[in-house]
Amino acid sequence: MRAPMNIEFLYPLVSEAIRRAETLDDLRAPGARAAYLEVSLLEEKVAEVLPASDPEGALARRGAVRAAFAAGEFARAQQLIERFNAELGDDAELRGELRGLGERAEGAMAKQFPHVAAKPGIPAVPR
Repeated sequence: MRAPMNIEFLYPLVSEAIRRAETLDDLRAPGARAAYLEVSLLEEKVAEVLPASDPEGALARRGAVRAAFAAGEFARAQQLIERFNAELGDDAELRGELRGLGERAEGAMAKQFPHVAAKPGIPAVPR
């Protein structure tokens, strides 16, 4: 059985994954989306280790959602927003930030897919 991941192990992995994703994105390389998915997965692991009340835990939650959107994983991003919101309790600020990330992503999707946005609506796109 594997030992649970600790933060000292995860931080260097997250930093390297972010650097790789940003570099691939700058180069418009085909692996950029996969790299952002890796960032999202690693940030999610950090969010599992640190509570949302910890500044680094809140940062990890925002990072997991942003990276999921950057990866084109809209359904994953929405699931993360829902899951993280359920954990937040009274943290209206982080809840609002996560909601804002979702709204901005929906706006970007509406611009990218105007016909879908007009018919079934953007929430139907990830499905």
